Amino acid sequence: MRFGGAAARVGVSLVLLSLSFGEPRAAKLPDWAEAIAETTKPVPEGVPEHSSRVLLSEVRCTVAPDGTLRIRKRLAEQILSAAAPELDFGFFRFDETAKMTSTKAWHVVPGDNAKRSWMSPVDLGVGDVFLSDLRIRVKAVPGIRKGSLVFFEFEATDKPYFLMLRHLYFEGAPIALGRFELQTPPGWTVHWEWLRTPGPEPVETGDLHSWEVRDPPLAEAEPLGPSPIDQAPSLVVSAVPPEGVKLVVPVFENWSDFSSWYDDLIGVRHGSTPAIENAARNIYAGTGTDFFAKVGAAGRFVRDGVRYVAVELGIGGFQPKVAGETLSSLLGDCKDKATLFRAMLSVAEIRSHAMLINTASDDTVTESLPVYGFNHLIVAIPVPDGVDPPPVFAPAMMDGGDLGRLLIVDTTDERTSIGSLSAALSGKKGLLVAGPRGRLITLPIPGSETHRVERRLAFELQSDRSFGIERLSTYRGQFASGARSDYSQSSTDRRKGVEKRVLELWPDAQVLDYSAQPETPEATFVEKISARLKPIPAIGPGATMALFPGAVDEIRRVPLGRRKTLVEYDHPMSIRYAVVLRPVPDTRALPAAQNLAGDGWSVRTTFERTGPVVTATWEVSLARTRFTPEEFPELRKFWSAVTASAGGAVNLGQ
Repeated sequence: MRFGGAAARVGVSLVLLSLSFGEPRAAKLPDWAEAIAETTKPVPEGVPEHSSRVLLSEVRCTVAPDGTLRIRKRLAEQILSAAAPELDFGFFRFDETAKMTSTKAWHVVPGDNAKRSWMSPVDLGVGDVFLSDLRIRVKAVPGIRKGSLVFFEFEATDKPYFLMLRHLYFEGAPIALGRFELQTPPGWTVHWEWLRTPGPEPVETGDLHSWEVRDPPLAEAEPLGPSPIDQAPSLVVSAVPPEGVKLVVPVFENWSDFSSWYDDLIGVRHGSTPAIENAARNIYAGTGTDFFAKVGAAGRFVRDGVRYVAVELGIGGFQPKVAGETLSSLLGDCKDKATLFRAMLSVAEIRSHAMLINTASDDTVTESLPVYGFNHLIVAIPVPDGVDPPPVFAPAMMDGGDLGRLLIVDTTDERTSIGSLSAALSGKKGLLVAGPRGRLITLPIPGSETHRVERRLAFELQSDRSFGIERLSTYRGQFASGARSDYSQSSTDRRKGVEKRVLELWPDAQVLDYSAQPETPEATFVEKISARLKPIPAIGPGATMALFPGAVDEIRRVPLGRRKTLVEYDHPMSIRYAVVLRPVPDTRALPAAQNLAGDGWSVRTTFERTGPVVTATWEVSLARTRFTPEEFPELRKFWSAVTASAGGAVNLGQ
């Protein structure tokens, strides 16, 4: 599903032979570029932090009286590094509703005259869908050197599917001045809101609104950190004509209006057909009147049986195919799969709603302005009163207000069990499409028990002092999704990876057996591995057995010394080791139990002895996912507690 938006700069790989290399020609810079060239300071000495900086990034949208748009993007860039590539590129994103009208570029080498680039622009496809009309217009400038000034200007006309505007102040390099401008006809009302970070009020000159941001922070991409593009300032804008003005594109005053429009766009495409009814009867066989059994059966059928293939041409980027067509071909994207799922539910007289959401980024929509910021479609199912969800469905349940309790199902995510909620959806704000009752709702954030790894280890010391080891691992939530993804790509590679980990923990181990169950009725991924260790010495340090081998590595860490961005885990989590060690001489001391806790985390160990058998547990719970730089001392405390508690061991010497 499409993610709507204004022009954006996107990195792409180019086959340079596809470009037409024309000789640059001397030319006069346009006034806007000349003003920048005259005031730009020379490149400072030394090694730059970035290879270039953007002196100006400007997009102007001019609304015609009928609601169509003229869009102009200007970009000025200074090359800071001698190691910069010989070519520089400007980008403009558009789709089939837009028509490119002008593409220009100029280049000023230090000490030389301005030259116009006559390299032919190239239009490239965007995204990972099978067919899409999303394009990027690419304009190249040759002969780039340190100190070069490069200027790009793109112009297009657009008749969008709805009049909503959004602008992201991000170019992948430092921006000295970012500007978004909106020119409306007289009498129009303009509403706006900043997402993620506060921003300035617009400068208003008649019917022209201009939002300027100077030197927006450019975050670095760091492990366990948010993407730089997700931290960039984002502006959403809505332009509403005076009452009685007729437009050729829809304008929405609130999310209820947009919900009604999208409901009409879906229409009866989720209606049943004889083929759907026949398929539904087969998949519902044996479910009786069990509401959740029917939902699970239909969800798994669509999730596993319909191959993800996206064809997003024209309105097809928003409108799903009719359900019968998807069943016939067993091909479809998120919209198509969700629509077929809804049709199968309707056979069982189970109501459902489409729900628009964004799985890639946070903070893409706002309550006050109905500006489209979605890239995915899932399904919300009202649960009848008096019907209690089984535990396997509990993580995906939420309160839908006047629409009752809702079960959230994503039939596109092939690795997540029906009834689970992936980390990509947790906490996201989406539009529940329910006609005029539609509204934004925030999906729940499951607790740490939802995303869980539990390892049961049995160690048995043999008469020859060799060890038999069995490790049973059970993964839930996102951990299960990740394991299934690995296993589905290559079960052999998954097995080899687990065996490699065993050999890292016990280099002299001999792996005996491995088995896996990718999806249990409890929505878990379960795998078991057994091994044998060589005999351990009767005395000395080699006779000591670690009780929680590998536990300290379960919690990912990153250097914090110079870090300026927050540390963010994908989801809350819990890790538990349950260990049985036998036989242990009754003269051997056991480690002391620990119970450590802080803000949003806890670490606990227990040790017990029953005759020659020692049982031990190590359990970590992380309920929070974000630590700002000011909160790094708390994060260090958590990591320290994990390390200190995971070192329990018992000496098995004679």
